Amino acid sequence: MVFNPYIVVPLATWAIAQLIKFMVAAVRGDLNFRYLYASGGMPSVHTAVVTALATTALILSGGGSSIFGVSAVVAAIVIYDSLGMRRAVGEQAVALNMVISSLNSGKVWVQKPETKLSEVLGHRPFEVVVGGVLGIVLAGLFNYDKIGNVSDFLQATPRIREAVAYAAFFAVILVAGIAQKFVMKRRYRKSRTVKSLANRIMFASITVAVVGGVLAGLQFEKASYAGWRVWTIIVLVLTAFWAYSIFEYARDQVSKGLADETAAAHKSRWLPGSKKKKR
Repeated sequence: MVFNPYIVVPLATWAIAQLIKFMVAAVRGDLNFRYLYASGGMPSVHTAVVTALATTALILSGGGSSIFGVSAVVAAIVIYDSLGMRRAVGEQAVALNMVISSLNSGKVWVQKPETKLSEVLGHRPFEVVVGGVLGIVLAGLFNYDKIGNVSDFLQATPRIREAVAYAAFFAVILVAGIAQKFVMKRRYRKSRTVKSLANRIMFASITVAVVGGVLAGLQFEKASYAGWRVWTIIVLVLTAFWAYSIFEYARDQVSKGLADETAAAHKSRWLPGSKKKKR
């Protein structure tokens, strides 16, 4: 059976990008299967798909071909739309939902209570960049037999020193992830927010370390397909995604959680029945 790479590669890229988006959201604590098909979020699936199409056209037909020119222009339009109009529409949806919620709370029903505008439409610049890189990388992998030296590099089994470096890197991640759990637990004994963050980091570090360690072992054994360098590179990219997701979660949720815990603790000191005397 003959497959059309201009259809199959973008379609496979879409599926992989949606799966990565689901994994990133799950690490952040938002386990929602909607991310397997919905738009918005990290990474930009629209950008990944159009860049995969343009990269496939570049590899198969060359930079002077008509199909590469058309796909490159389409990619530029989609990326611009993701950064501009679609993001603006998402920000407007946030504002409209706030207005509608305030009106509904005042018993002025402007629409059905269960109806809500979609707020996740556009993308931040970093999400678009990651989507573009993902699309280029996946297109290169799916067309590996057409890109010569790059294909040989990705399919090669790393040498012993390189495999040892990978194993050491993942071991450091494992030790650091477990160690921070005990440090955070000892320093912030009463904070549920910090404990949740520590558990999230430890879970992500153990997952990355186990997968990376298995790949390093396969490379030591010089396994054929399973020992390719490309699999370690993919794990390293996913590690960067996880690190970014945890950073975003810590910045957006942990600071808010700590503020709420501090306010609750301060309030409990002055409520009736508190063990401490009021001033």
